[in-house]
Amino acid sequence: MANNLPQAMKSCLWLTIFLLSIGTLKAGDPPLDPKDLPRVPPVELANVQKTFQIKKGFHLEIAAAEPLVMDPIAMAFDENGRLFVVEMRDYSEMRDVHPHLGRIRMLEDTNSDGVFDKATIYADDLPWPTGVICYDGGIFVTASPDIIYFKDTNGDGKADVRKVVFTGFGAGKGDKLNVQALVNSLVWGLDNRIHGQTAGNGGRVVPADQPNAKPIELSGRDFYFDPKTMEMGTESGGGQYGMCFDDRGRRFACGNSHHIMTFMYETRYGDRNPFYNMPSPLVDIPVDGPAAEVYRISPEEMWRVIRTKWRVSGVVPGLIEGGGRASGYFTSATGITIFRGNGWPKENLGDAFIADCGSNLLHRKKVRREGVNLVAERSPDEQKVEFLASTDLWFRPVQMANAPDGTLYLADMYREVIEHPWSLPAPIKKLLDLNAGNDRGRIYRIVPDGYKQPKLPQLSKASTRELVTTLEHPNGWHRDTAARLLYQRQDKSAGPALVNLVNKSKFSLARMHALYALQGMGILKEQEVLEALNDADSTVREHAIKLSEKFFPAHVPSTKLLTKLNQLAKDPDITVRYQLALTLGEVNGSAKTEPLAVIARQDVNSPWTQAAILSSLREGAGDLFAKFSADSEASETEPGKAFSRQLAMLIGARNDTKEVAQVLEVLEKQSSLPQKFAMLGAFGEGLQRAGGRLPKNHPLVAEAFSKAGGCATDRNNSESMRITCIRLLGLTSFADAGETLLSLVMLTEPQGIQLAALSSVARFDHPDIGPALLKRWENFTPRLRSEALAALLARTDRAIVLLEAIESGLIRASVLDTTQTKFLSSHPDKKVKELATKVLAVHPAGTRQQAIDSFNSGLSLKGDPAHGHKIYQERCISCHRLGSEGYVLGPDLVTVKNMGKEKLLVNILDPNREVRPEFVSYVIETKDADSLIGLVVTETATGVTLRQAYGKEDVIPRTNIRRMQSQGQSLMPEGLEAGLTPQDLADLLDFVETAN
Repeated sequence: MANNLPQAMKSCLWLTIFLLSIGTLKAGDPPLDPKDLPRVPPVELANVQKTFQIKKGFHLEIAAAEPLVMDPIAMAFDENGRLFVVEMRDYSEMRDVHPHLGRIRMLEDTNSDGVFDKATIYADDLPWPTGVICYDGGIFVTASPDIIYFKDTNGDGKADVRKVVFTGFGAGKGDKLNVQALVNSLVWGLDNRIHGQTAGNGGRVVPADQPNAKPIELSGRDFYFDPKTMEMGTESGGGQYGMCFDDRGRRFACGNSHHIMTFMYETRYGDRNPFYNMPSPLVDIPVDGPAAEVYRISPEEMWRVIRTKWRVSGVVPGLIEGGGRASGYFTSATGITIFRGNGWPKENLGDAFIADCGSNLLHRKKVRREGVNLVAERSPDEQKVEFLASTDLWFRPVQMANAPDGTLYLADMYREVIEHPWSLPAPIKKLLDLNAGNDRGRIYRIVPDGYKQPKLPQLSKASTRELVTTLEHPNGWHRDTAARLLYQRQDKSAGPALVNLVNKSKFSLARMHALYALQGMGILKEQEVLEALNDADSTVREHAIKLSEKFFPAHVPSTKLLTKLNQLAKDPDITVRYQLALTLGEVNGSAKTEPLAVIARQDVNSPWTQAAILSSLREGAGDLFAKFSADSEASETEPGKAFSRQLAMLIGARNDTKEVAQVLEVLEKQSSLPQKFAMLGAFGEGLQRAGGRLPKNHPLVAEAFSKAGGCATDRNNSESMRITCIRLLGLTSFADAGETLLSLVMLTEPQGIQLAALSSVARFDHPDIGPALLKRWENFTPRLRSEALAALLARTDRAIVLLEAIESGLIRASVLDTTQTKFLSSHPDKKVKELATKVLAVHPAGTRQQAIDSFNSGLSLKGDPAHGHKIYQERCISCHRLGSEGYVLGPDLVTVKNMGKEKLLVNILDPNREVRPEFVSYVIETKDADSLIGLVVTETATGVTLRQAYGKEDVIPRTNIRRMQSQGQSLMPEGLEAGLTPQDLADLLDFVETAN
């Protein structure tokens, strides 16, 4: 995998793999002659323009280059157009040089011709600096473990103030701090806060002047802070190096092989309801997949080709690149930036730009809305070509910036090698110079042909009134900078002019900025919000709704405000309704129920809006259930039924006496027996989560339980109706329903019936369940075996029965994957652990490599995709989606098929050789004595969602979690090749590579 500069998000697991796979040159390492690895010379400035291929109508201009700037990786323009550049000269192994080599360079264009001609070292002695932002005449800089504030107070161009304001980023990593997982991307937000990306090293951050304060935990989360009060908070994370906002305030991030992602909601909305787990806020949005194709024009680096060959053949361990195709897809996405300038044609506004420094190119995506969702896709004229690419292997684009002149600036670190040193085999590393280029660097500006240089701004000299007017500027940089300066100055005399802007400006973004400027000064009034809620532009209405939360004293809005919010439940724009659904969760009492019901009926087909509604129901869910159920047009659609079941489950989890009675009353009036039973089942499952039970003496419950057995076994009923009744039986007891449910786990029943029965009987705690499942083992299909194993592993008594069956030879040990084997071998129960140690054979060292060697011949065979499709359906479909088939547990095969047959082969045969952090398995032990194994797909402050094979998901409230521990392994089993031939693998690989 090609890596980039501070390109983060490599977990401790990756770190361990890297450290185990490399090291000093040893006698057993493969030999390498210097002539096998010829050095690539840099391209001097005089010739560099010839190396570029850029979209027609645009060209590159050199804004700065060595010796004026070196190793630029991040940059920020101040209010007067001066450019502060982060120079990471200590990349990648020189962090411990003293004084530290990292520094901040201040560049100035003294004659306003668009070329910087003056450079001053503003601050130096920085270890691995990664981010910068201007504020109050100085700059904040990220340099792990710190955020430092610098300021020049005497006008000599050099900072004489140096103050550490936060510390603790990467805490606990010590000398294992990952250079590609550092805090980065300081960005000014609409909310008058500075936002930053934490990346993979995480942190336990405290104010530097309060070392004993309670640390802010930043594992998997990003952060923001108020530069005035220095108050810090957390927000959803998951990106690597590169984070930005668009004109509407939507946040974007990128990662190694996830080149454009967006956040669907703010963390606070997902953390507030202990009875409902929101889906993960971070989503990939490109239509061509996270690791999409890219079209480099530079040659592949020879060292990368050699390393890939060595890894594939097993000569050296480590992460395998694309099997002779070490490029051609995103491997090092970095520096995502949404273009917001006025110096380009208007059709480019809102375009996303992502660099791939490993492939020497800059990629562009058009971003558009589809309902609440965002979609990113290539421009029609860039289907097989990049916006910008270079033949120069030293061209290393890592970050972009919207500029005062309305164009886009591009930082080129300009290095011979950008690669994590831990990932380089010793023989290769010995022949590379990882510092080559640390005395070079370029900054380009991308301009349209015929571009005319505007006058540089001097916003530091602007009056407050002029700053207010600047909020109407067509260039995003001007609006952001004016907003920042207004916040810095806190000149409340700007109030009337800002209110006038809110009410009368013809530019919707100016009206939006004015609202936040008023809020930042503490002078935003409810009346301005009320006016903005009537705005003609949906973006202004959306943000006015969010800002209205400031006027909910004790979570109760005024009558005027609540009346207007209620009216917006019928807003014509779905994003307005989506934000309203989130905001109404901040309202206490029953006042929110009616508008939420209106939104639910209107947006029954929008999963995100439905999730927003559910997150808002810490209370009032019973009333909403009644209102929604009364509307048959919405509630009787398939999405409506699904939403009703979620509502019923949420109400059950609350286990509120009044709401329980409410639900049962509504269900009694249901005319549809299937729907009535389905709702009752979901409601009962929610009650079980809360430690409650359906009241058996209630007439409806008694009727349902009495009919469920006959309904479940009657083959004249539809399968969906039978499954509904089977789930109801799972809410009774083993004595009441165990025999019935086990009778349905038989070959003569459809698989869906068997799965439902198995899942329901597994809920009971009874010693007969384990033996009963093992008695039926030989007749189970692969999917049923997967479900049965989960049930057997979930309880201590069943795990013992399983191990005894393996010991007796009734079941082969190979049915267990590596994660399950490890779980049993380290089981918290002493008897299970001892029996597992005795029974389970440990795979001998080298077994996986032997398997790879024995199937390598399949790489040269012509495959039969049709037969490969059958193998996929037999062995892969439970965990991998490909096109319209399969389930999402492991990587989507559409995203990995670009990686080459060699890599696919190794990943299939040795799934634990490289495990991406998001695919590491976890064991969760509950207070109910269950043990669940799967992938953690969503975590909130209130619960954890664990996903298993065939799309099965369990939502475990944090209050019910006794222990959660990483297994450090993939869920994908070893030994998948059993019973296959090299030709079979060739067929499977051909199917994966050719499938759409």
